[in-house]
Amino acid sequence: MNPDLEFLVEVWDGMKNYIPKKDRLQAAEQIITIFDENADLAEIQDNINMFDSAMKNAIIGHFGLDEDEDDEDWD
Repeated sequence: MNPDLEFLVEVWDGMKNYIPKKDRLQAAEQIITIFDENADLAEIQDNINMFDSAMKNAIIGHFGLDEDEDDEDWD
């Protein structure tokens, strides 16, 4: 796993407990947007199962993925 993706995991795991559950998806979407603009998230689809449901949904929504697209290449 690349260092940028490891950093995303650490940031999200450290922050999510301070965010009310009803606001986690919105927070995850914001974090994904920032990381996508400033970091290398090329391996994120391969590692999506490392995240909780809020972050998974943010990743799927941001990159326009279907959960069944595991075998397809994407940027």
